[in-house]
Amino acid sequence: MSFRLSNEARKYFRDIQEHSTTGEFDSVWDQYYLAAMAGIKARQRVSDDQEPTGDQEFTPDVIEDYRDQRYEIYSAMIVAEVERKGIPWSDKQKIRELMLRFLDSTSHTNLSDEGTTVLNCYAEKGYRLIDDEIRSPPKLDEFLESYHQDVLQEVA
Repeated sequence: MSFRLSNEARKYFRDIQEHSTTGEFDSVWDQYYLAAMAGIKARQRVSDDQEPTGDQEFTPDVIEDYRDQRYEIYSAMIVAEVERKGIPWSDKQKIRELMLRFLDSTSHTNLSDEGTTVLNCYAEKGYRLIDDEIRSPPKLDEFLESYHQDVLQEVA
């Protein structure tokens, strides 16, 4: 299972880079991360059947720049799922079962296929939230400011 970002999301982020004179994203993973965090913060994701298709994958692994933070990303996803599903924090067994479904110590990403799908679904919804809030892709610096002020604050 691989990390996927929809063609629409890629075009959106590509348009930002084309308009920007102040910098660019270092990688598609940076774009994926911003989208995933927006979805996770909102506790919203698309359904599994709306996950971007296999032809939209961009990497089979967490890139080196994010490797040390992957567990924080996965933890945030798990917390979002616990809260989205309304699982009481006191229900340790259900939370443990959820974690075991999403994590896989034998996988090179340490995510199961289901965990990767869920993260991809958060990223897709996050992109849609970003696109709704920041309609016309601005320059990168303007995008990052709007992302912080409008996307992350709005969904709080």
